[in-house]
Amino acid sequence: MHSIKFDRKIAWSLLVAGLLASAASSLFELYSKIWWFDEFLHFELIFALTLLVGLYGYGTVLTGARNHGVLLVLAIAGLGLALGAFWEIWEWVYDEIVRPNAILGKTDTIVDMIVGAIGAVVASYACLRTLGKGG
Repeated sequence: MHSIKFDRKIAWSLLVAGLLASAASSLFELYSKIWWFDEFLHFELIFALTLLVGLYGYGTVLTGARNHGVLLVLAIAGLGLALGAFWEIWEWVYDEIVRPNAILGKTDTIVDMIVGAIGAVVASYACLRTLGKGG
């Protein structure tokens, strides 16, 4: 079976595309016009951030993980979950300073965290596959 391999250029491209889409979404209020767009962006951005962290951090931070694919996935997914939490903090700051009442409440926040977590897990598995450690 053919597997998808990600390199750093692809990961950076995904992150930049997500950030541009996020800015455009805020500018043109796409969050309110396209019901699924916010969740898609949370998945995509946390996926891209987690993928970058995993691809850059594997060699220096996760040494010894070569024979422990599950630990690699858990470590990278955990970092992705943390990035998702920081993203939600940033949204709150944005809501407080730049554009009051842009955030729709705790349900929006928890759904964002859930799709971000899914993005983090998918990215951690992509890192495992890319680094040649997965089946």
